[in-house]
Amino acid sequence: MDDLVLRIVVFALVGLGSGFVSGLFGIGGGTVRVPIFIYLFPWIGVAHSVMMHVATATSMALVIPSAISSTRKQYALGSLDLQFYKTWAVGLVIGAVIGAILLPLGSTEILQGTVAIYMLLVGIYTAFARQRSVGDETLASGKKIGLASIVGLVAAMTGTSGGTLTTPILTTCRVALTKAIAISSATGLVTGPVAAIGAVISGWNALNLPSYSLGYVDLVIFIVMMPTVMISAPWGVRVGHKMNERTLRLTYAVLLIVVGFDLLRRVVF
Repeated sequence: MDDLVLRIVVFALVGLGSGFVSGLFGIGGGTVRVPIFIYLFPWIGVAHSVMMHVATATSMALVIPSAISSTRKQYALGSLDLQFYKTWAVGLVIGAVIGAILLPLGSTEILQGTVAIYMLLVGIYTAFARQRSVGDETLASGKKIGLASIVGLVAAMTGTSGGTLTTPILTTCRVALTKAIAISSATGLVTGPVAAIGAVISGWNALNLPSYSLGYVDLVIFIVMMPTVMISAPWGVRVGHKMNERTLRLTYAVLLIVVGFDLLRRVVF
């Protein structure tokens, strides 16, 4: 019982932190959750062979509440372009379905290395890319769907919702950072449920899963973290709108680079 209480407290705190970060940067919080899961899962007895699969799938399930909270706030602030988002969502579904199919084929080492390299690349790009002029009128529907498909695929394989990739892609396409972050928040509304459902199906008969799992999704962690994520995501959105865009960008980049290096170190050593 004491172990269960400690587990509940720890993952409730993880939920508060990841929810705040998801709202702050317009991401699903996976950049915080997945590394923390990697640190904590050996402590709670999750088998190494499925550690990354459970971390990724559970993180994607938790994208849903954080995306709902942060997207509602972005919509209320007038930052979410619904016309743009409708086309973007089509590509997200395509990519997330493909990613959910591929997830069980990767080993823990391959998946963790993929997450690490992905975070490093996005962080470096975010830190050093030049801010472009505003306006997305040249971004055709076909290009939106293609780019969103890549985002959906990466999201389902890394547990990061796609927000960490959406923001730099859209700013490269001359979308203002505030609008790009709003689209990133809404990206999780599609990648979260699609990837989570896919992980439940693909992991249904997997071996060495934690108790009370539904496929690769750890239900205990999901239930404990969901309310705290919902509570803290709007706090992050409010703070993000008060920050200078350059400060927000650099803070976001540093977080990704630090986390990426640590994950890669764990794979190599």
